[in-house]
Amino acid sequence: MSEPLPSDHDAFGDAHKRAYARANGSLPGGVTAGARANASLGFPFYVSRASGSTVFDIGHRPYIDLVTSNGAALVGHGHPRINEAVTQALNEGMACAYDGPAQIELAERLCDAIPSFERVRFTTSGTEATFYAIRLARAATGRTRIIKFEGHFHGYNNPLAFSMWPSPDPAISGPLGSPRAMPETSGLPPSSFAEVTVVPFNEPEILLKTLDVIGHETAAVILEPINYDAGCVVPDPGYLELVRRETEKRGIVLIFDEILSGFRTGVSGAQGYFGVTPDLSTVGKALGGGVPLSAFGGRADLMSVLSPTGPAIHTGTYNAHLIPVRAGIAFLDVISDPDFYPEVLRLSNILHTELRKAFASAGLPVRVQGLGARFAMYFGLEPDVQVTRYRHAATYDRILHRAWAKEMVKRGVYTTPVWHHGISAAHSESDILEIASRAFDSARAVMGSKVAQSN
Repeated sequence: MSEPLPSDHDAFGDAHKRAYARANGSLPGGVTAGARANASLGFPFYVSRASGSTVFDIGHRPYIDLVTSNGAALVGHGHPRINEAVTQALNEGMACAYDGPAQIELAERLCDAIPSFERVRFTTSGTEATFYAIRLARAATGRTRIIKFEGHFHGYNNPLAFSMWPSPDPAISGPLGSPRAMPETSGLPPSSFAEVTVVPFNEPEILLKTLDVIGHETAAVILEPINYDAGCVVPDPGYLELVRRETEKRGIVLIFDEILSGFRTGVSGAQGYFGVTPDLSTVGKALGGGVPLSAFGGRADLMSVLSPTGPAIHTGTYNAHLIPVRAGIAFLDVISDPDFYPEVLRLSNILHTELRKAFASAGLPVRVQGLGARFAMYFGLEPDVQVTRYRHAATYDRILHRAWAKEMVKRGVYTTPVWHHGISAAHSESDILEIASRAFDSARAVMGSKVAQSN
């Protein structure tokens, strides 16, 4: 049985609350990004350092990491090859706003790895990558409308900041056949609402009807080929093939947003895994090995619409900076090892199995489902029923999830009440079994609290 951290958990909370109070004096909400406000703790989880499969809080307490930087730390925190690459870039002078052999090498290797990449360009964040992919699709087609899917996340740029995690209630989000475009942020111009259409994922008839009506004015259809941002909703058999066929028939640019799904199932991403090649795609998160790096790429004729060969501008002083480019090359070196994916996927499958056992033994209803190195925990849903639709996923019990996540942090596993989790190549089998053991104890604590409250 795992016990809460030997250090007094109130002291843990006090240290973070002091840091939170200080941070609020200079940072809105005490954080540098809104998502870092931890709903299960009531204050941010501040980290002092990280190594391998472990993060250390500001009191230097270790935690097995189940968040892995939202998927960015696929090779682990501070991987030696990534560190060496960053040091090499430092020694080379970190010149920015220049291209050279490193940028060319990374571009060549990504074009070799990603089926849709005939040409590629670099950005820092995933939001930038999807923004430029949309701009490129509009420039290439002369159309403006975008079709996106309910529950799919593509960053917070204006054209796409809709219906990422809308309510499953039709009274709020509209009927399944014609969902409303629900804004995920304030500050959007009216034109953004007018130029986006939302459809449900894995509903072919609804997509076909939508395309029949607005296909002629649609520049792009964009989707997550594995909908990790709603946990782990995979496409039904034949669905991606249908989307590919129907968009091609209508001259619509098909974009796979693989910022998160890229490199989870293999070097070629979800598009390689499913054998469906889009016109454009984005990759990021894991690509930099923990250093900020994203990319978008696709067909050569589409990419030629970008400046300087075409009228669609893409440029930036820090695009393809030497540090992330060197890190990206090192990342590809690491994941190209023949043993990398078999071991990561083996451990991921063990974790999924052990978590199912832990929740079942504790009597806590949780649906655990994953693909590759990322997975979902749908608290309160039937453990044996596959989640295949966003509106099903969105009915999961967030309060239960928050309670469990808080118990896990008490027991030295860092997790948050968000849609997706995952491990890294730095996690060992003993890490996996320890996570499962602490998951069981945390689930029992939650169940005990529920019983106490009912009495």
